Amino acid sequence: MNLSPVALQPWEIRMEVVAVSSPGESQSQEEMETPDSLHRAPSSQTEEEEPLIFQTLVKSRFRQAPPDRFNAVYMIFFFLGIGSLLPWNFFCTAKQYWLYKLSNGTDRSPQQNDLGNYFESYLSLASTVPSVLCLVVNYLLVNKISAKVRVLSSLSVMLIIFCATTILVKVDTASWTYGFFGLTMVCVVIVSGASNMLLGSVFGEVGRFPMRNSQALISGQAMGGTFSAVASVVDLATACSISDSALAYFLTADIFLVVCVVLYLILPSIPYSR
Repeated sequence: MNLSPVALQPWEIRMEVVAVSSPGESQSQEEMETPDSLHRAPSSQTEEEEPLIFQTLVKSRFRQAPPDRFNAVYMIFFFLGIGSLLPWNFFCTAKQYWLYKLSNGTDRSPQQNDLGNYFESYLSLASTVPSVLCLVVNYLLVNKISAKVRVLSSLSVMLIIFCATTILVKVDTASWTYGFFGLTMVCVVIVSGASNMLLGSVFGEVGRFPMRNSQALISGQAMGGTFSAVASVVDLATACSISDSALAYFLTADIFLVVCVVLYLILPSIPYSR
């Protein structure tokens, strides 16, 4: 009797191995046979879902802004920068006019009182105190009143005060010098508060734009002193008297404030600012 082992065919060995192995082992064996299967399903899902999410974010958050044609928005903020410090620059530069008015309408120095001698100190005090208060008020009104209302109201108040100052140029104040001085200080207090309200509101408005527009606003503030000085020199050179020079000087400020109001009203209509 032949007791030698029976020779099995290869496919019969394969079937025996499969029959002995458990289902968990067969699954792990299949995963070992196809090592890329662990990465294919997640990658296929990511390839299908990523473009849908990423493309939406790109279109909604990274939309290309329209160009600032002719640098219109840049120039508007530049003019607003000049207008924000225009009251202080014009009141400080018109020193000869204040000395003339406080000396009872004569060209000599007002030695009979201290109003003319210390006028700049009074001017600084009257403009500094309301500035701090108006900055606090502007902070409290940020979420209650829109920036457009605050900017336009500040420019309107400044324009009214400068128009009143322009009218007082041709008014004879020799009989009420102290009254004129008190009225001038009240105008300085109001116009300084409006100027600081305008400055805080415009800085909040320019924050929505690229950094170059903030640079335009700061450059306009730096140019404000030069603008007032040039206007004063031109008016003194062309006018025949101090009163005529002051009249042309303050009229220049009135016209410039009107230009600032018009430019700010045009700003929302520019596609770059939307």
